[in-house]
Amino acid sequence: MPFNRVIAVVGDDASDINTVSRAADIVRNDHGKLYVIYVIKVQRSLPLDAEIEDQIVRGEQVLHRSERLARLPRSDIDSQLLQARYIGPAVVHESVVRDADAIVIGTSYPTDYGSFSLGSDIPYILEHAPCDVILWREHSSAARPIARTSKNGLT
Repeated sequence: MPFNRVIAVVGDDASDINTVSRAADIVRNDHGKLYVIYVIKVQRSLPLDAEIEDQIVRGEQVLHRSERLARLPRSDIDSQLLQARYIGPAVVHESVVRDADAIVIGTSYPTDYGSFSLGSDIPYILEHAPCDVILWREHSSAARPIARTSKNGLT
């Protein structure tokens, strides 16, 4: 199946490098278009269109870095800074608007109270996206190693 329109979701995370690289590889093979998006999560106490200068600057830096990582011709990549209350619905909406064939999203090794957790945005995208979703989870030394049994039965 050709992937002509792919969305790569970046968030200033260690996984961004692999997310953008994989998404660029997918569109490069099919001569498609890569849309890199960074979503600023706006607190409810602020208007949705609030100018949050430090987060806008950070988002633009992440998008510029992602464009360089993609190593695609300028006409094959489009970056966009979005503002939303929640990342998941914003990504799904963007995939509908762009008629995306796939979404590539990455995460580090997320934990919540010491246990592995994907939070709420990634499961939302996995459930509601109208296209294929490719999830890249970074390896972490925080991952629990598999217990090994010694000859005497002790670990």
